[in-house]
Amino acid sequence: MRLRKALALSGVLLALAGPAAAAAHAAHAAAPRDIGSGSGGAAKPAPALPSRAKAVCGDGKSAEFPIGARIRGGPAVYRRGGDIQTWYLDLTNTTRTSCTAIHPVVVFSDKARTLRPQHLRMEFQAPAGTFPVSLERTDRDEIVAVFDGGSAFPGFSVAPGGSATVKVGLSFAPDAPTGEVVADAALVQRAADDGEWVGEAGGYRFSVEGPEQPAAPAGAVPDGLARTGVKEWAYAGAAAGALVVGGALLLGARRLRAR
Repeated sequence: MRLRKALALSGVLLALAGPAAAAAHAAHAAAPRDIGSGSGGAAKPAPALPSRAKAVCGDGKSAEFPIGARIRGGPAVYRRGGDIQTWYLDLTNTTRTSCTAIHPVVVFSDKARTLRPQHLRMEFQAPAGTFPVSLERTDRDEIVAVFDGGSAFPGFSVAPGGSATVKVGLSFAPDAPTGEVVADAALVQRAADDGEWVGEAGGYRFSVEGPEQPAAPAGAVPDGLARTGVKEWAYAGAAAGALVVGGALLLGARRLRAR
């Protein structure tokens, strides 16, 4: 899962890093592959993903990410065309230095691979206000949600040993495909023309379902009654009442004869 997420996030990290990094990546991708004539040769390696050792927050020597993260509080079911639902992304700085310019990135994957950016509406809250989330589809039919916010949002800051909670809103369009969806999150620290992967959280599993059927109002006629007709049910009720009355008269007659 982590490798697949890394592949999905590589383009997002370049987008966050800025045009210089994107241009360098494009130049590398366009360069011809070097195939040797000796023992088969080897193609040039793909651009490296952000290195943990280059992270600004923390000492850079630990094998663990400097930011711990978890997704919590999300509903198990989202209704198509329903109101926006809330969940939370908790960030914890495990180091003794401040971590700034943190941008969460969430990857949504559905089993049928039919989910598209237009099927989602997503937003997040920051100290400066509420911002929409940028949604893109990868070549693996995953939806990548970037907490960018433009120039008005420099990223989240987490004090040494401190924590921060990001409130996230999510809803699905009336034509969104139904089925199970899994959300995984990565935390990217943006630094000029570079970006560092400094944390991750995964495993938020939920399902997208159709609109919930409204409950019948009190005193409403049941479907079966509506199909059969009130008159027929009235006749049936009268017949049942006649049976009850007839039985009572018969019982009374027996008692009179016994006397």
